[in-house]
Amino acid sequence: MIPEQFGRVAILIALALAFPALPLLASWAFHKFRLRPDNPNPVKQATYECGVEAEGGSWGQFNARYYIFAIGFVIFDVEVIFLFPWATIHAEQPLGTILKAALFVGVLALGLAYAWRRRALEWR
Repeated sequence: MIPEQFGRVAILIALALAFPALPLLASWAFHKFRLRPDNPNPVKQATYECGVEAEGGSWGQFNARYYIFAIGFVIFDVEVIFLFPWATIHAEQPLGTILKAALFVGVLALGLAYAWRRRALEWR
């Protein structure tokens, strides 16, 4: 039983490594065998920002509040991802399921209220 489980994990690890490695290897091979063009110029090497002329270099600093909004979105998005399948599995216990879900959402709501109170979600 245990070797079978490790075998499955090994297959997943192999796929996780092969998924990004194969396109990189193919790109390298195409370059090595001159199957893709190699014509660098200043326009191709410039930083691209959705068609708008870039401001500063590509290593410029930006406001850390973007991270706060991104983390908040991920937290509430993951909440929905976990809440729906969990609720469908526990459908035979409706009252207990509702109380557990309310507790789960309540903890996240307290975190949101704390961030709101500390004005972490406002642009200053």
